[in-house]
Amino acid sequence: MFGRRSPQSRPDDSPGLGIGALVRVVDSDRGGEEWADEPIGVIVAPGGSQIGGAQRTWTVAFEEPVYTKDGRGPFERATVLSRQLVPVEPTPES
Repeated sequence: MFGRRSPQSRPDDSPGLGIGALVRVVDSDRGGEEWADEPIGVIVAPGGSQIGGAQRTWTVAFEEPVYTKDGRGPFERATVLSRQLVPVEPTPES
């Protein structure tokens, strides 16, 4: 029998990505939007797949409005490629 892969698990998904995950958006040399200052946000919804399902995306709500490197924005939410998302450990409040 052939195993079926879960739609939540793609080769370009980093471990720890999913709804509710705190993430930093970084630049990728393999495409995607270029964001100023590596913004931090929370994944609020799956964004779907692009290019025949080869690229997974997530909808990210940012902590504060953010801009792209070319000056577009401000954006409160954006659809971001999973390979541009790095999980962030929340810092404990003092």
